[in-house]
Amino acid sequence: MATSLNPYISKFDTGFDVEKSSQYRMTIQCSLGGFSYALLDTATNMLIGLEYYSSDLLSDSDEVFKAMERALDSKGLNNKPFQSVTCLVDDRCCTLVPKEVFDEKEVATYLDFSFQISSKQVVLNETLKVEPCVNVFTMSKALHAKITSKWDNATITHSSTVFVNSIIEYAPEGKVVFVNVRNRDFDVVIVNDGKLLFYNNFKFNTKADFAYFLLFALEQNQISGLEVPVCFSGLILPNSEIIELCSRYIKYLLFIEDRQVLQVSKALEDVPYQYYHLHYQALR
Repeated sequence: MATSLNPYISKFDTGFDVEKSSQYRMTIQCSLGGFSYALLDTATNMLIGLEYYSSDLLSDSDEVFKAMERALDSKGLNNKPFQSVTCLVDDRCCTLVPKEVFDEKEVATYLDFSFQISSKQVVLNETLKVEPCVNVFTMSKALHAKITSKWDNATITHSSTVFVNSIIEYAPEGKVVFVNVRNRDFDVVIVNDGKLLFYNNFKFNTKADFAYFLLFALEQNQISGLEVPVCFSGLILPNSEIIELCSRYIKYLLFIEDRQVLQVSKALEDVPYQYYHLHYQALR
């Protein structure tokens, strides 16, 4: 039976028109348990659509893809052409490798140290734009095949690549910690004067887990929570229990800011920018 889902965020500009899909660029961020997509109208350079879906029933890539198609179909977009499609993969199985030691023939071995790769996964890699590193990551073979078959102009990238690129590009002087939060895991990026010092992903189940792993990352990098700011993006709000707990140990808690590179429809004005930061950066 098909999984029935309703979006917990669904915002579209009054000018949204399915017949103009060929002038829209679309980003899709997907993982087991949920997905989201955003639309940029290239005629106006405006972000005009955003939807988020989440469900524990989306436990395999086939269910994710079918739910994605149903979501697009509900807006009349499922079989429409787009100017471009970018898929942001949220698989936790990824690692950054310095470019000078990277060997494409050995891509799978870079992941073997920390992850078990199954025969149902494909190993991909991409070079970061702003740092001499290669991001090696996995994706479901089935989902990869379905996305590239459905959209022959699809580009596949890892969400951490978009995150790290955007952070280093805008990072201020000095040390800053950046955290991108998803439903049950989060990325930590530490930069110093625009140079990448640290990247890792942590899985959490409780707010205590979250605080522990974040503080552990700071400690391992000799960073004091009383001196270095921590900037959040992703699925988190200033009044969340996670932020309240972290504020007991971290003095400067910030949220990622909109750099006003793209216009954003008024229909999205009540959606916190940090929620769609990665979509925004992927569409720049």
